[in-house]
Amino acid sequence: MNHLIRSCITFCLLFLTVSVLAQKKGIQIAPAPTWITTNAVDYFNTKWDQDAEDGYVDVAYEKQVSLGLQEMYYRKAIRILSDAGVQNSSEVNVGFDPAYESITFHSIRILRGQQVLNKLDRSKFKVLQQEEELDKYLYNGSLSAVLFLEDVRKGDVIEYSYTRKGFNPIFKGKYSDNYTGNFSVPVGLLYYKLVVPQGRVVAVKNEGKMVAPVISQNGKETVYEWKRSDIPALHLEDRVPAWYEPFDNIAVSEFSTWKDVNDWALALFPSSVTLSAPVKEKVAEIKKAYTVVEDQALAALRFVQDEVRYLGMEMGEGSHRPNNPNKVFAQRFGDCKDKTYLLVTLLRAMNMEAYPVLINTDFKKALFHWLPAAIAFDHVAVQLKLNGVTYWFDPTINYQRGSLKQVSFPDYQCGLVVSPQTTELTNIPVQDNGKVTVKEKFVIKDRYAPVRFMVTTKYTGSEADNVRSDFHSNSMHEMKKTFESFYKAYFESLKIDSLQYADNEETGEFTTYEWYTITGFWEKDKVGVKASISPFMINSILKLPDDTKRTMPFTLSYPTRYTEDIVVELPEEWDITESMEQFKNSNFLLETKVDYSDRVLRIRYKYETLKDHVAPDEMEAFLADFKKADNEIGYKITWGSGDSMGENSMDMLDTTGNMYAWAYVTLGVCVFITILVRRWRKQNGQ
Repeated sequence: MNHLIRSCITFCLLFLTVSVLAQKKGIQIAPAPTWITTNAVDYFNTKWDQDAEDGYVDVAYEKQVSLGLQEMYYRKAIRILSDAGVQNSSEVNVGFDPAYESITFHSIRILRGQQVLNKLDRSKFKVLQQEEELDKYLYNGSLSAVLFLEDVRKGDVIEYSYTRKGFNPIFKGKYSDNYTGNFSVPVGLLYYKLVVPQGRVVAVKNEGKMVAPVISQNGKETVYEWKRSDIPALHLEDRVPAWYEPFDNIAVSEFSTWKDVNDWALALFPSSVTLSAPVKEKVAEIKKAYTVVEDQALAALRFVQDEVRYLGMEMGEGSHRPNNPNKVFAQRFGDCKDKTYLLVTLLRAMNMEAYPVLINTDFKKALFHWLPAAIAFDHVAVQLKLNGVTYWFDPTINYQRGSLKQVSFPDYQCGLVVSPQTTELTNIPVQDNGKVTVKEKFVIKDRYAPVRFMVTTKYTGSEADNVRSDFHSNSMHEMKKTFESFYKAYFESLKIDSLQYADNEETGEFTTYEWYTITGFWEKDKVGVKASISPFMINSILKLPDDTKRTMPFTLSYPTRYTEDIVVELPEEWDITESMEQFKNSNFLLETKVDYSDRVLRIRYKYETLKDHVAPDEMEAFLADFKKADNEIGYKITWGSGDSMGENSMDMLDTTGNMYAWAYVTLGVCVFITILVRRWRKQNGQ
């Protein structure tokens, strides 16, 4: 953590010392509001105990909302099943934003047999600052009211209720929310209530198997109620895409169209900004240095990405409202919305057509099925229209290089372009030609000498962005350890000798050069010695499901394009048959080609994902192709003990599940996988 960030956080904590003390005085104790509905609860229903997690079972969960009063009432009850439950659940912890919310507790009690123990004691509350996103350089000022319960025992029921009053004013009085209809753990009773005053219109959308609301009138208010009992746990299959929505859900929103959301967002990003003198100087500097408009746009992008650090101060309306671009320019920090607004302002100052774009980094294309809502987004990016070409930029990504057309953009799939013309969400095409090209060369002198191993890897697009960022963020010592650890998964006695890199800022290509010594390359075999050859790098990104019988899609890293060339210089002739294989389905392409001449073995592998997931009905074919590839892409070279050339041979690896095993061994090298595979992005804030 650098000095500036440390100083900023220190200031925040000093500020909050006073704030927290004040907020503790503001914690209210009062009876439950009269507008709520009271539901009977079977506290000792044991039907779902065996499916509970963390040593307790969720007995009841309620959320009741009054739009007119701007109040949200909650009640939660859990039953402790074990000592682990005592450890995990013996506290009441309620978060709130002091910028616009107050909190009132109505009850905290323990039910123990026939006893009812009142634990609501205002003097024992602590108000804590729990900034869970400081590691992401985000500070939102939220507080937690915490009460540590005393004398909790196995078999106890803990029940508490409270009301949070106040809605974030950034939404201009319009309410949106999602109520989850089931969870990964069982729930005995689930109840939602929404009270809508006369004159306000709320769209309601039930998703999945959620029950329809019971709608009634209470004077001048419309009341929506959802009630479910004995809800089983929904167990997710492994590695489902983030955009997949397996849970039942209730969406509610006072925004009737995406145009309404766009109009709300337009007010957050005013197009007319009076530029400060330093901002004007920056614009003039860029225009003087570059005469081509594409180069000017690229210079503005790199300035915001690399010279304005990521740090968000998101208290109250700051959760969605960006700071003035002049302020962001002067302080040289901001979150995604701040950096976006600054970049859009710079581009517009150079007479370019640029707009903020609201993004959901997780649910992505699922937004097309959502109700329009301002809360639908967690990120902001930039659209630029220049000379008939539409570009998409994420100003929170550091160290992007290459020309304007080579700048990659994460696969966000869709977004809301904040412009006067916008009426709907916009599809965002894939803007990433990222590729990894690897050449691994083994030089074998004889049966006993150490093997020289050299690796050259060229990265482009987002792949280059990722690796470049890691080299800028870590010491060369740490990077050497990371690279060495990867190949040690295959060659235990391998040692790294050197690691270098070259960074071409004009093309965006990033190249690493690695040199290793392998002292234990050969293993004893019944006819001599042997060594295994496989697509080491491609194996590292092959991810297979634990749940092969699926009802849910399986995610694939997309777009992924790898070419891996393995060259083995042999000390004498080998009996090697040239071959070519291709494994292709709707999800991926995997090719392998074997060439041999003049004691040099060449194996080329090519792997590419064709989409971002495997549908359940595609899984059988997907696994069949992987199994076939498992049997045919790995090779064993054998150095016989006699004088006949035929005793020096190469065969398919005959170990069942070999590729699967290597993939998971390699996946264990977590740091390296982070470097090579992750689609880096900032997904913090709005």
